[in-house]
This record gives sequence, C-alpha cells and structure tokens, in this order.
Amino acid sequence: MGIASDERLKVWARSAGRCAICGRDLLDESLTGRVNKLGELAHIVGQKATERSPRGLSPLTADERDAAGNLMLLCPGEHMEIDRKGALDLMTVERLQKIKIEHEAWVRRLTGLEKARGTAVLRVIGDVRGVPVELTKATCAAAVVECEDRFPEFPLSFDEYGIEVDLRGIPGEISPAAGYWDAATGRLDEVLQHKQAEAVRTGRVRHVSVFAFARLPLLVRLGAALDDTTPVTVYERHRESQNWVWPSAEEAVAFAISSPAQAVGPEAVLLLNVSGSIQTVELPTEVAGLPHFTLEPANEIPRPGLLRSAAALAAFSDMVRTLFANIEATSKHLRRLHVFAALPMSAAVELGRIHVPHVHPDLSIYSREDDGYHFALELS
Repeated sequence: MGIASDERLKVWARSAGRCAICGRDLLDESLTGRVNKLGELAHIVGQKATERSPRGLSPLTADERDAAGNLMLLCPGEHMEIDRKGALDLMTVERLQKIKIEHEAWVRRLTGLEKARGTAVLRVIGDVRGVPVELTKATCAAAVVECEDRFPEFPLSFDEYGIEVDLRGIPGEISPAAGYWDAATGRLDEVLQHKQAEAVRTGRVRHVSVFAFARLPLLVRLGAALDDTTPVTVYERHRESQNWVWPSAEEAVAFAISSPAQAVGPEAVLLLNVSGSIQTVELPTEVAGLPHFTLEPANEIPRPGLLRSAAALAAFSDMVRTLFANIEATSKHLRRLHVFAALPMSAAVELGRIHVPHVHPDLSIYSREDDGYHFALELS
C-alpha cells in the first residue's frame, strides 16, 4: 500500500524540508536552480518485517512502519548509507530516532521564534599567528540557537553567508609588517561602516551576534565600529570544548582596578590582565615610566579560560565602564591610554564597544610579537 500522502506531508513539514542528518535544503536543486524534491523518506524500522529489510525485525505493524513517527527525511546518499549492510551496527533504531527527534525539535524551536527575535550573524576571521579556526555558518547558527533563543540571520550578501570580514591573506598577518594594520582596519571598515552600519540605520538589522577570531588590536577596532548602542551578543571560542557555545552555568568572575597613587598627566598605561599577566618590565621603554592603571581578576590568577561564561564577560565589561568613569571623574588631564592587553577575544571586542570617542581618553593599542610589544593602532 505504501506511505500515505498525509504521512509524507507530516515528515516534510516537521523536518522543514531539510535533511535530518546534514540539514541540506531538499527542495533546492543547486545545479539547475529549479525547485525539485530531492529528499527521500527513510524508514527507521524497516518497511518489511524481514532480515533483508534494514532494522526490520520489530513488532511494529505495517501501518506503524509507514507512519510519520517512523520516517526521516534524508538526502538520497545518506538514505543509502544508513541502510547499507555494513552500517547497521551503527545506524541503529535508537540512534536514528534520536537524530530525528533532535532535528525536528530544532525546527520547532526555530520556527516558533518571533520574527523580532532575529539576529544578524557577523563573522570576522583571521589566522592568528598562523592558527586557523573553524567558523562556518552552521557553527554560528548552532551557537545562536543554543545560547540566545534567537533566529540566526545571514543578511547582506548574495550567498546568504551574512556579514563577514575575512582577514586571511592580508600580507604580514602572521607577523605584522608595515602597512598590515592599515590594510586590516581598512577591510574591517569596508564591511562594518558601509554594510553593517547602513543595515542597522535602516532597521534591517536590529541585533548582532559577533563571532570573531583575529589579532587583538583588530578585535578592539571591531568593537569600536559596533559601539555600545546596538544590541550585540559577543561569542567566545572556548579551548576546552573547541566550540563557540557559552556554557549554561552563569559563573561570574570578580574584577578589580588598581589606579596610580600619583597624579596622572596627559598619558598613562592600562594593563588588562585577564587571560594572562603582563609585567611592567615587558613594556616598551618609551611608556614604561608612565602611571599605570591595571584591571585584573580580584580573587583569581589571570589565565586562559577565565571568562568561562557570558556572565563573566558581562562582569569584565562592567568593570571597564567603571574604569573609564573613574578616569573621567579623577583624571581630567588624561588624554591617552597606552593599552597592553592579555584578553580573550570576546573581551577585546567589548573593550572597543565600551570606549566612547570624545569622552574617554584615546586608546593606543599594542600588539604582542615575538620580540615584545609594538604599537598597532589607535582609537581616537
């Protein structure tokens, strides 16, 4: 008798027309550009109660085998793969049911969100000292859905890959040479000031989710381009889990500020010790004698992985705001801060967002290289 049309419709609808395993759109033919049904309905428990039918030895009735609850929408190749004799020990009934349930729950969650819950995904990708990082569209979308209860959107590009700044391939990135910082900030500005800022101004983008992996001075510059007025969620790539999902535990970190004992003139140094500790003997001689402000954990040793939750990042941001407020209140003559930072990438973006031109001192951002710290760029 075969699968009834209403059962077929249920499977296609619950799977949103996408493969339950890889997520591919099965109504889109990329070769011809025409709309075709490329998906196939795969049985979890085989259609027939025989050994030759994959996973077919089960007490399910014939009607139950052809019901939507026992069917998955798959790509043709994956349908063939799960039914292959050599894969049956892995592609068990229990495993396929779990895949089906998780995919359909993901579809329900996304389609149940209000349209106002959308967020534009912004990706900034570089090779930090030659180290590449995985930052695909799928990776970002999964993190947004997991952490924000928002619908990830990828606007402003023909291929729907969203707002992306690719810094890879700029000459001198691995060991910044003359002209590197100007070229990299130029590429940032080209996208952020022209595409992203215009999209925010016109209302096409109301919230931004930031995924950035690049050299620290450029991340501060990125944050400055976003500023602190647009709703933004900044993500961090976590070394332990090797992904971009903020852990659900809202474990905060307390931070403290040390201010100079003496009066502060037009210039000072700001040390940001979070993912590591910068010693004053490491500073360039031309700034080593300036008064020092230091922001670091109150009760913990600075180390990688210290910002282990979104709450910890928020605590860092609050303390940076307090630092700037204290400077404004007590050090009116201060015009420039020379910034030396050991920060997670998300914190570097937040630093740039919080800085307000014409209110806070100019920031001279330094980059740590193999032979010490060198001036990279300025926020003024």
